[in-house]
Amino acid sequence: MNKEELLRELSSKISSGEISREEVLSQLNFGAIAPREVNRGAKGFSHFSVTKMLYALGAAVVIIGIVIFVAQIWQDIGSFGRISVTLGLGFLISAIGSMLLKQKPEDNIGAIFHFIGGMLIPGGTAVTLYEFNLNSVSLWPVAIAFGAVFAFYVLLNSIHRHPVLTFFAVANGTAFAYLIVEAIVEGVYYRDLYAYLTMVIGASYLLLAHAFREGRNKNLIGVLRFFGSAGLLGAAFTQTFDSGLWQLLYFFVVFAGLFLSVHIRSSIVLVMSTIFLIAHISYITNLYFADSIGWPISLIILGFLFIGLGYASISINKKYIRQAS
Repeated sequence: MNKEELLRELSSKISSGEISREEVLSQLNFGAIAPREVNRGAKGFSHFSVTKMLYALGAAVVIIGIVIFVAQIWQDIGSFGRISVTLGLGFLISAIGSMLLKQKPEDNIGAIFHFIGGMLIPGGTAVTLYEFNLNSVSLWPVAIAFGAVFAFYVLLNSIHRHPVLTFFAVANGTAFAYLIVEAIVEGVYYRDLYAYLTMVIGASYLLLAHAFREGRNKNLIGVLRFFGSAGLLGAAFTQTFDSGLWQLLYFFVVFAGLFLSVHIRSSIVLVMSTIFLIAHISYITNLYFADSIGWPISLIILGFLFIGLGYASISINKKYIRQAS
């Protein structure tokens, strides 16, 4: 009797009731294993979720408590005290986080300390610059200081290789990029310059998300894709207000975002591209047809177009993104 005949006979006997499924599972030793594995997985998942929730809640409470405490004693502790309870405390908590990451890397308690320290260090840097009156003459000291914070987190991340440290390296690197550009132009506001800088940073976030698709930083992919697509599409959209060329080019930018969402299988990029496409169509329609007699008809067409875009985005998500995932 070959395998197919054996399976066919077994299936017929189970259907007729001669043999029960439980008997088959018990004979194959699946009955005792499967429930235990399921229960173990459920307990592990529940424990992991509760632990993460308590860690996040505890970190939030600690940060709020530190802010309230520092605000209460701010006027009484002087410059040295203000620097100590912000920058000094941030570095101290980060040092504790590094020790815990080395000793207990599996518990993630060190990451929580690094998160608290990461929230304090940038603010402490700004306080230090203010207390030494280094931010009043030029933005260069501020840019250099945040460049040092960025380098600090790049170094920490190269040592510990943890997503929390990667997040703060990216965040402080972004702040450093804007500050160094602001220091170069010396306070002169160039809207186009900052728009193009934001486009570059947004594209960089998307590239980082692509690079992080496998490995320890996978949890940052959603955040990077959201801010990357929002920054790139939003900054490009601001260029359409005064430029006929950009009003045309922006359609290609948004459709490129739609194609990218399918290629990388990202619902976030799909939603952001659809939102900005709707915003751009609304802007173009209002700009060129608002004073014409066909404005109500344009609104009707626009409404059906939005419905079609919504349906198309759902279809793309189901067919090319969710199904492929």
